[in-house]
Amino acid sequence: MNPLVTIFTPTYNRAEYLGKLFESLKKQTNRGFKWLIIDDGSADNTEDVVKEFLNGCDFEIKYMKKENGGKHTALNIAFQEIDTKYTFIVDSDDFLTEDAVQTIYEKDKIVTENNLAGISFLCGYDEKTVIGMPFPEGDIFNGIDIQFRYKIKGDKAEVWRTDILKNYSFPVFEGEKFQGENYVWWKIALEYDFLYVNKIIYIAEYLPGGLSKAGKTLRIACPLGGMENSKVAFNKRFPLRERIKRAWLFVCYGLFAKKSVSEIVKESGAGWLIVPNLIFGWLLYLYWNKKYN
Repeated sequence: MNPLVTIFTPTYNRAEYLGKLFESLKKQTNRGFKWLIIDDGSADNTEDVVKEFLNGCDFEIKYMKKENGGKHTALNIAFQEIDTKYTFIVDSDDFLTEDAVQTIYEKDKIVTENNLAGISFLCGYDEKTVIGMPFPEGDIFNGIDIQFRYKIKGDKAEVWRTDILKNYSFPVFEGEKFQGENYVWWKIALEYDFLYVNKIIYIAEYLPGGLSKAGKTLRIACPLGGMENSKVAFNKRFPLRERIKRAWLFVCYGLFAKKSVSEIVKESGAGWLIVPNLIFGWLLYLYWNKKYN
């Protein structure tokens, strides 16, 4: 039987941490998975470390190395490369509980019967301590409602249907190596609901130098990506308060991208939203430029 899940790990200079994830994969109670590693141009010994993993391993490992371009460019490749039903993105400095893959298998029928985009589980600092908040009572929700109606905070472990991911990609801009992942996740949420399961299957470790720690400085350095990410939330499916916030951000990123006001308004495709918020986006730009540049 073909594996149901590909565990996808984008990595960059994380050779010393991959072993912990590998050990957690070796301990999986269900071996019906593949491991795809896409190396985003690491300068360390990541390739040698992965070659050591291959010795005596009883599950499939595929390693690909590409020119450094940012996590989102590795995701774009993975979406097209993966051939299993599900894609589970697991960062190189994190690891899984022993029953993670088995738990995915147990929920597969619900996803199929309800044409859902996938399954969201909890992340933990350990197997008992949830990062952020658990999900509300129930099981099927829309991701936009989870974020903005129920205000569920904290990183979660999303397992995506690969056939849906293949219809999306992150925009890539020359010189920019960061793109907010919400760009794709929100687009999918506009079309599909998700299964939400209050169970920790993913243990996260936030290390120095990771994207979680990069903050505003990285986003300011990649303003075109910031504009595209903000624009997704102009959709009326999002609460008005969030649309206004994203208008401020769109203007702010546009100014960091050296665009004129007329260009910002035109490229937004939502002048009715942008024009009343130009002054607030400009003030945010001044504040960020002083604090982070």
